[in-house]
Amino acid sequence: MSLIPIDAGSARPLREGLMQFSPPRLLGSRCPDCRTVLFPAKDYCPNCHYEGDQAKVVLCGRGTVFSYTVVHQAPAGRQTPYVLAHVDLDDGVRVMAQIDHPPNDVRLDMAVKLDIRVVSQDALGPIIGYVFVAEESSRQVTRGYA
Repeated sequence: MSLIPIDAGSARPLREGLMQFSPPRLLGSRCPDCRTVLFPAKDYCPNCHYEGDQAKVVLCGRGTVFSYTVVHQAPAGRQTPYVLAHVDLDDGVRVMAQIDHPPNDVRLDMAVKLDIRVVSQDALGPIIGYVFVAEESSRQVTRGYA
């Protein structure tokens, strides 16, 4: 997936309310009762079952790879192999996303940052989505295993 400049006039998001473009950030929600933060934003809390208005939050754009898989078989038009991962954002939210990095070089705890880019196109024009890319700096997190 190559980085294509975003033309805000003709591009549209993969889903409304999922992200902001500048600075690149994912948008979530926070439960007013138990303070659980969710992505994508929801109008209910699966943790405490609160239903009603949730506070909108802007999530951190950096995190680390918690787990990943390399996808070798995909729908028509999708280039393989690619990496699909769970990313633990620095603010404590776990999201699933594609990692735009050579599959053989992806590692657990690898530092990544969010990138908003054109991910596909249809008859109406380009569609904007999100991926994570490797951080230039070698920020490392040590995870304790039992």
